[in-house]
Amino acid sequence: MATRKNTQHWEEIKSQFTKCLCYSESMGLYTRNFIENETSEEILYRPHGFLGFVNDTITIPEKNLEICIMTNFGYGRLSYLKAAIKKGNRYILNFNIAKLYQWDNHRVTTFDAPLYDWNYLFEIIVQACKIAFTEDYTNSSIAYIRGLSDMLEKDKIIIKSDEGKRDIFREGDFLITLFAGRKIRYLLEGLDFAKVSDQTIREHTLNLCRKFLQKVLKLHFNFSDSRIAQISETMMLIHQFMCKNEAGMEYLDLLFNKTT
Repeated sequence: MATRKNTQHWEEIKSQFTKCLCYSESMGLYTRNFIENETSEEILYRPHGFLGFVNDTITIPEKNLEICIMTNFGYGRLSYLKAAIKKGNRYILNFNIAKLYQWDNHRVTTFDAPLYDWNYLFEIIVQACKIAFTEDYTNSSIAYIRGLSDMLEKDKIIIKSDEGKRDIFREGDFLITLFAGRKIRYLLEGLDFAKVSDQTIREHTLNLCRKFLQKVLKLHFNFSDSRIAQISETMMLIHQFMCKNEAGMEYLDLLFNKTT
């Protein structure tokens, strides 16, 4: 890495984060503590507190893995620490159910960590690569999709906001549908990026799409409300997903037969 300026906060806390992301043929991906100037051929990535945007990609050819680590420290609400992981040409998705009720850009295509918490980020990267596309991965995806389906049945939800900010309450069918729709868009985009072919995951997702459409058809819209465009975007992705899964006619049937 090129020499860059650290944030002042990192200078104050960096002694707490000495774990590095490592790889060896015998151990696979793992984490281990290193002192600041200690070196090892097995180190893939060291913690840092660089000011501003950093985007680094690590490749492990023998495992067909690509890990992109993205940071933006020192910019208040715009700051983040996250990673995206690909195995071959497929993204490994993050089905952490806690992400369902988090605000904004907590997408299934990224693994997000609290600011500067490299220990947590490295551990979830190791765990994600370990269970990718296994039975545990399928089970966690189904739990996530069911959690999103349950959200559509609630009268009130509490959304976790950024660190240090108050939680956000959403109440009523329109606001809950709006928020759930955003999460469904992220899910459908993620399934596409991950090239998910598991029939169980697809069937649960189809059921979620049906439920969302039925919810939307019961709403009474004020078409001067610009937020309706977000629901339209979600419905477009649902239409594409249902068509790809031989349910395009069912999509039309749901729209034109509102009592279905």
